[in-house]
Amino acid sequence: MSATGRLLLAGLLTMAIVMGVGRFYYTPMLPLMQRDYGFDAAVAGLIGSSNFAGYLIGSIAASFIRPGRVRLWIFRISVIVSVATTAGMGLTDSFAVWMVLRFLSGVASALAMIVAAMVIAEALFSVNEPGRIWLMFAGVGAGITLSGILAQVAGDAFSSSLMWYLAGGLCVLMVPFVFAELRDRQLEARPRRSDDRTRTPRPLPFAALLINYTCEGLGYSVFATFIVAIVKARPGMEAVGDWVWIIAGIAGFFSTLLWAAAAGRIGYAMALVLAYLVQIVGVALPALSGSGVVAITAAAMFGGTVMGISMLTLAVGRESVDGRGIAILTAGFGLGQMAGPAVAGYLVTAGVGYPATLIGSAGILLFGLVVLVVAVVRRNLSVARDGGPAL
Repeated sequence: MSATGRLLLAGLLTMAIVMGVGRFYYTPMLPLMQRDYGFDAAVAGLIGSSNFAGYLIGSIAASFIRPGRVRLWIFRISVIVSVATTAGMGLTDSFAVWMVLRFLSGVASALAMIVAAMVIAEALFSVNEPGRIWLMFAGVGAGITLSGILAQVAGDAFSSSLMWYLAGGLCVLMVPFVFAELRDRQLEARPRRSDDRTRTPRPLPFAALLINYTCEGLGYSVFATFIVAIVKARPGMEAVGDWVWIIAGIAGFFSTLLWAAAAGRIGYAMALVLAYLVQIVGVALPALSGSGVVAITAAAMFGGTVMGISMLTLAVGRESVDGRGIAILTAGFGLGQMAGPAVAGYLVTAGVGYPATLIGSAGILLFGLVVLVVAVVRRNLSVARDGGPAL
């Protein structure tokens, strides 16, 4: 395997460890934990929000990290903390300790993800291959798929505590390769034919991009936290719940390649607009129908867009704010997703119900899409006035 291939595989495994499992394993684990410990949606939302709060703090901290050995050690420590806090969830039944562990997990996820994205993006841009970063983001879908399969295969037989241990143990197996291969390096450019039709990321007004991505964090987080619990709570749908998350993961794995290819053909901004449209429909669908087919379809639409949106947004905003665009955008995203589960859990406990919260989430995503479209139109008009090429 080439040095580029090893670096991208290390990035994929990193995202599987710290995001697909470290961050999202809570979703299929939630109904199992409620089965074992009996807490309600409000508590579930607070536990989810504590992870997202940590993600916000970690992303803010990442904006101050600069290239060098310190950055590498921050990355490695963050991966270790992510694995340890995943396994640590099985050590206790204390709500307070769960909150702390999920908070630390969120900090570690953000730091590891952002540093990995910085290292890999810098290396790929140096050889004029930024589009290949899709493979790193595919790791989130791989980790989500793994977490869903674990819940499907072992969830009925094992306690939730043992399930947390099992996930942590599987992540440990990936760590040595990640530590060996994910580091600053100079890659060798591949000989390839130039393709004038391939689009590259072009900047959008950063304030609009930040508002849009913050809305994404808030809008997606309710679905991402509660969808398995929502489906399993419906009569006769218990077996469908874990499959919903597996389908979301599989769609997420392939979606990054799909959206990278689409962005190269129709432009990053237009690809973002299309991804948001698909996600808005996917988030709203489970509120409109209790069908298992609809739930599976919604999961595919959600999983097929969530990492694509992140990949495209971070590519567009990467060079903004003196190179700190990825960290600042991730902080805005973290702020939005921190609020989502806590507010949704409170509303459900107060009697509002999950369908209304999903519709509200779709509405927030729609608002973010409107902000994005306005920014794209204004940019294109500005370019047209200056006599530049269409974007």
